Amino acid sequence: MIYRLAKKKNLKAEINVVPYIDVMLVLLIIFMVLSPLLIQGIEVNLPQTDTTKMSIQNEPLVISINIEGKYFINVGEETLPINLDELKRKSSIIFEANPDIEVVFQGDKGVMFDSVAKAMAAVQSVGISKIGIVTTGYAD
Repeated sequence: MIYRLAKKKNLKAEINVVPYIDVMLVLLIIFMVLSPLLIQGIEVNLPQTDTTKMSIQNEPLVISINIEGKYFINVGEETLPINLDELKRKSSIIFEANPDIEVVFQGDKGVMFDSVAKAMAAVQSVGISKIGIVTTGYAD
């Protein structure tokens, strides 16, 4: 019998990164699909206008006003009820931390403009000048 001596194979200590790249691409696609679906604020019936979109570089401070004229402020993922005095105080604190903050108002189309104007005045009184109103486009 002839015995052959087996050659020792040198083991390579490499990490195969292709499966990790595949997983990262799948996660990227999932986040790209889900990010537009994450809606901040309370459910309000926005008025329709013929406007162009704002160019927002940073995440704006969103203040919502529902049909009853109650105010809500979006802090991170939470929507908290707030009155005008608290709105003025909190927007002052936020403005001191970030002077370039943009404030966006979401007012239900059935709410009195008086409620929106009071909230805008409260925010402007602390020095915030970048203010916008969220509307929806016309349904064609």
